[in-house]
Amino acid sequence: MDIIYLKRLEEIDTSDISEAINRELRIMSGDNKSRYSTILAYILYRVAKDNIKDLDSSELFENICDVDSSIKIELDHYCHDIWYVLDRLKIYGFDEDNLLAYLLFNNDLEDSIKEASTPRGILKLAAKILDVQKNESVLELCSGKGNFFVELALLRENIKYTGIELSMANNFIANIRASVLERDISLVLNDAMTYKAENKADKLFANYPFLINIPDMENIIKYMEMLPDNIKRASSDWIFNLKLVEQMKSGGKAVAVMANGTTWNSTDRKIREYFVKSGFIEATILLPPKLFTGISVATTLVVFSNLNSHIKMIDACEKFTKEGRRNILSDNDISDILDLLQKDGKNSITISIKEIEENDYIINASRYLEKAPEIKDGVAIASVVKSITRGAQLRASDLDENKSNEPTNYRYIMLSNINDGDIYFTDNQYLKDIQPNLKKFCVRNNSIILTKTGSPDFKSAVVHVKEGTEILATGNMFILEIDETKADPYYVQALFDSELGRALFKSIYVGSAIPTISLENLRKLEILLPSIEEQNIIGEKYKEELEKIAELKEKLETSREKLKQVFNIKTI
Repeated sequence: MDIIYLKRLEEIDTSDISEAINRELRIMSGDNKSRYSTILAYILYRVAKDNIKDLDSSELFENICDVDSSIKIELDHYCHDIWYVLDRLKIYGFDEDNLLAYLLFNNDLEDSIKEASTPRGILKLAAKILDVQKNESVLELCSGKGNFFVELALLRENIKYTGIELSMANNFIANIRASVLERDISLVLNDAMTYKAENKADKLFANYPFLINIPDMENIIKYMEMLPDNIKRASSDWIFNLKLVEQMKSGGKAVAVMANGTTWNSTDRKIREYFVKSGFIEATILLPPKLFTGISVATTLVVFSNLNSHIKMIDACEKFTKEGRRNILSDNDISDILDLLQKDGKNSITISIKEIEENDYIINASRYLEKAPEIKDGVAIASVVKSITRGAQLRASDLDENKSNEPTNYRYIMLSNINDGDIYFTDNQYLKDIQPNLKKFCVRNNSIILTKTGSPDFKSAVVHVKEGTEILATGNMFILEIDETKADPYYVQALFDSELGRALFKSIYVGSAIPTISLENLRKLEILLPSIEEQNIIGEKYKEELEKIAELKEKLETSREKLKQVFNIKTI
């Protein structure tokens, strides 16, 4: 099948076929829906292609048509369940081209959100980056229903493709599509996590399941050929990445879609260090949100090759086109992202391995594209605090059990209590007690609490703790106990709440969907620190404004209560 014909098929609207098949299979569910849809479309295609007039049974179909043995096994097993549907579908008179277009380009028949296919825009972008040349070998891990090799077929006629897929249903659908494409395509039913090809590949691609729990992960890591002994744990995303690199030829290239968090979290620091120091990472691309149907995980596209001394990092979060509730990568968006790979600019930067090392081997573009404002004679936050701790990670049920309906000497702070630079408790926000193991999460007087994530902005406040009371910090927040011999807590809070402070936080957070500050980056963050006298002046002014805001809020609340009573006022 030549590319010109394939591109013509790509333009055909097959929604009528999709609607007809869905209508007939409306009672089907699970894997069977995609499998049966594919079987029906394939049989109808062969009927049209081979000009078959009478079709009384699946056996007759198999005798007349030259069906591949791997496909024949599936037909033998499933055809009897849906053979009665064929007569009803035949009356629609779908022609050969339309049915072929449906088989190759209808990627909407997903059995569940969990099994959702890779968005086509990502496939197109990956194919363009890999730039597969004539007769180059291609290996795909977690190849699913074959969408990627269809995309490659639109760009190159002579490919040698191998796909590794664990799902029998997905692999069958991919086999059907491969058979009609008539390309050099081999599909292997195997676990991509443990599979090892006989020969290394020129180009590789993977969109594996994100952050899956693998019970025998330690054994898998233990037997990885390239992994150093000092790496004892890593997320599944990086193990899949290692499988790609292990099976990539020298001079080859690989592309993977991975969860954004694995580009910066502390869990994967060691394995990121290994990849970066080994020169395996060529580029990282922060992808736009909502590309995947029903999946909220922020994603990054990582490009692997050999001997990289620098890494190109791109923020493509705004390179998308809105389509209903979803975002897609249009051809123009893909072209823009490819341009960013070629040059540095507002959304693209080239980072040396040395600078990446200084940043805990974070390979997230947002870490480097947001530059911190220049602070002359600044000091690190770590030098003006006695300690920085995290809030207590309590289950809601545990917190509810310990709540008191009466005022006590024990209170708790949640993220929702931080507003306008101050803490606002609700009337019933008391605890019966605070267990000894939770005392380390209690806030000392004049400490600053700072949210760990920004949604959309990071929030902070100085906590005033009355004598004889204890306040427990809960949730995703930092507790900064300020050394008041070095810094005025309200001065530090005024800085955090300023435009400069917001810019400083923006320079150290990672992630675009959920901006997050790491403890290490917070400790290293440099701030302005004038004399203690100057700090006190700024701190007092900040407190004055807080008091004005508190008074206004109290008046506002009083007015709100009065509004509720207006209707009850007796009028003459």
